[in-house]
Amino acid sequence: MAIVNFINITISSSGNRTKEIGVRKVLGGRRAQLIAQFLAESLILVSVATLIAIAVYPVAQTGFASLVGKAIPAINDFPVYFILIPFLLIVVVAVLAGLYPAFVLSSLKAVDSLKGKLKTVGENVLLRKSLVGFQFCIALIVLIATSIITQQVTHFFGQDLGYNKEFVVSSQVPRDWSKKGVLKMETVRNEFARIPQVSEVTLSYEIPNGMNGGSPPVYRTGADSAMAIPMQAMVTDEHYLSAYEIKLKNGSFFNGHGLDSGKVVMNEQAVMSLGFSNAAAAIGQQIRIPGDPTLFTIKGVTSNFHFGSMQAKIPAIIFFNVQFATTYRYLSFKIKPGNITNAIESIQKKWSALLPASSFEYRFMDDALAELYATEIQLKKAAYAATVLSLIIMLLGVLGLTSLNIHKRIKEIGIRRVLGATVPNIILLFLKEFILIIVPAAAIAVPVSSFLMKQWLNDYAYRISITPQPFLIAIIILAFATISLICLQTMKAARANPVKSLRNE
Repeated sequence: MAIVNFINITISSSGNRTKEIGVRKVLGGRRAQLIAQFLAESLILVSVATLIAIAVYPVAQTGFASLVGKAIPAINDFPVYFILIPFLLIVVVAVLAGLYPAFVLSSLKAVDSLKGKLKTVGENVLLRKSLVGFQFCIALIVLIATSIITQQVTHFFGQDLGYNKEFVVSSQVPRDWSKKGVLKMETVRNEFARIPQVSEVTLSYEIPNGMNGGSPPVYRTGADSAMAIPMQAMVTDEHYLSAYEIKLKNGSFFNGHGLDSGKVVMNEQAVMSLGFSNAAAAIGQQIRIPGDPTLFTIKGVTSNFHFGSMQAKIPAIIFFNVQFATTYRYLSFKIKPGNITNAIESIQKKWSALLPASSFEYRFMDDALAELYATEIQLKKAAYAATVLSLIIMLLGVLGLTSLNIHKRIKEIGIRRVLGATVPNIILLFLKEFILIIVPAAAIAVPVSSFLMKQWLNDYAYRISITPQPFLIAIIILAFATISLICLQTMKAARANPVKSLRNE
């Protein structure tokens, strides 16, 4: 867009140099010299801009790395052949910007040049409008995409996850994966549960952050083991459902105290994938895992909940009791609403007394969820930056082109004012040109952005529906910004004394 801006303004402003060309031709200047001059001017300007960009690169490097969420290499880290890229960019942009004035304006006759008769050769209005239309189109696509990305990310965080992430803090604990180790951690858990600011504490191998311990294949007793269905395993104690407020649909959850040997709990997706008609029908049924002699009994069925990102569908989940599987990683604390800082300090103090060999490195589930959607959040952040930049570049282009247009038509404005044209008439005169560009740009941008965003949303199992709202809002914002800028510029010229405009040569 910046390159298009430069080329467009260079071509548009070149029309003001017709008299200069005429004088040079009268004084003996040849066409080859004029072509060389225009191309050299363009080349020098682009070269200076590139050198400034390279100088600014180390300063902008950190900010840009934060924006895109990737490490940006230093200039010294690039291979030697990389120098060809800015060199080629300089040549291409300089030629594109200087080509029209170099060949078209230099071909004018000296008399026509001195009279300013550019239209005898033909000012390429179609090219100029096409370039402006390109900018409007890109800006609209970016605006629409940003709106849809924001809606999708908001949908992630506003969607019912199937559990309550509020006021839940988790921290990894030392691991002793033995019966004795589990009993010790359960004793520690019970001590934490005595803290007044804590409503529930649970010991588990997994927390809802998308990182599970394994996916064992499961099949119904009597069925073919080859038809076993992979399920996401979760190893928890009897307090897990209450800590995360996961709803129990049928049956019961673990009892603890060594009473759950051979008992499992599944979510609705798991029992449906095994062929049970409903959650109630699965209670008391037996299942097996290939290679494991244990005959498991389904004790309860929970509602479905999002263990990982909503990019994927809710998986089949099977719960094993930690006293049976004897593996654990986390203690999760459900803190009572109120003084969160005081609650964390109380847990930390108790942690130092109960687990002196390890540090209390806690995380809120909100932070874990933000990490789970880090890519989407980063994309949203980058989209906002892209929107601001595209609007600035586009409006700078509109500003430059409108200023040049007003300068070229200053006498026309004066004549119209003398003949009775009002200020709104003059403003409308300049607005028409850009309105006729915005309409076809919108006609192209809407289907293109719709196609692109549908492709992006197809990667998510749970996604928003694309409505006309983001398209209408983007068009209104772009049109309003453009019209406001043109009105402010044109108003000054329209209010000027028409006598001064007509006297000005």
